[in-house]
Amino acid sequence: MICRGVKENVKRGMVKERIQKFMEEAFQARFGSGLAEDSDLFKAGVIDSFGYLKLIRHLENDFGIKFSEEEMLSNVFVTFSGLVECISQKVQAER
Repeated sequence: MICRGVKENVKRGMVKERIQKFMEEAFQARFGSGLAEDSDLFKAGVIDSFGYLKLIRHLENDFGIKFSEEEMLSNVFVTFSGLVECISQKVQAER
């Protein structure tokens, strides 16, 4: 039996890997090489408004979740680390 804390960390790690893989393929983002996980993705030129919508659509489809308009318009999705945290929490809450 896996304790709850370890299970949540595994899920968070899986979420991080899946989001990172998509962002690397779709936006050519390379975290760690000049782009920190807490960098503003818009200011760093990784995504623009169309890229943001593409990212949101992918996250909804990939993780089987839905975002409210309020969630999509908040600053939660400005950084990679913010994305990972939000998606991890949302996945756990919806399962």
